Amino acid sequence: MHDDRKDELTQPPPEETVERGIPKRFHLPGVILLALIWAAYLWHFNTGMLGWGLSAEALAQGRYENIVLHMFAHGGLLHIVFNSLVLFSLAAPVMTYMGPTPGSYVRFFVFYFLSGLAGAAMFLAFNPQGFIPMVGASGAISGLIGLAARLHSSGAGLIPMSSRQLWLRIWDFVKANLLLIALITVPILLTGGQGGIAWEAHLGGFLVGMLGARWFVDPVYR
Repeated sequence: MHDDRKDELTQPPPEETVERGIPKRFHLPGVILLALIWAAYLWHFNTGMLGWGLSAEALAQGRYENIVLHMFAHGGLLHIVFNSLVLFSLAAPVMTYMGPTPGSYVRFFVFYFLSGLAGAAMFLAFNPQGFIPMVGASGAISGLIGLAARLHSSGAGLIPMSSRQLWLRIWDFVKANLLLIALITVPILLTGGQGGIAWEAHLGGFLVGMLGARWFVDPVYR
């Protein structure tokens, strides 16, 4: 049976397309998030954003707003640039699987923040007495990565959890995080410093994206 709605999502009109053939309207949520992230970074450029960081100590002090604020905070220019590039590259492609706009905007933002909250919960679970603040959108972005891992590049729908292709993508995610830990966290620890990559947040967000994909994509892709 022919499905006109699926054609609308996978074969957008030429006049609406931008790079990779994705309609401009599907780029809007990612652009909004990037604007908020960069506005927050520039506003705190001279003072830093560790005050927005999430940790067990911050929550013990009653700074519950940091549960959300940490997703908009970054530790430096390299950190925000890297996260921005990943967010920009994934937001629109994931959006195309969430159905016709504007309803998909709500679905996208709910999914994004749930992924970020899952990342925060995983971080706190592994660091119940922690005082080093976690900042960054990596947990939420890892949710996008997890959902993208379930998507067929052909637009055929979700890859089954038992698929070898999915497990290869999971392994790619693990290798990328191991590389980040090796490049960033290990040198800091070897020199007596504190901090590094919050891999726990990456894991929490990724699991929500991968396991919860079918509840957020449009029914035609389930």
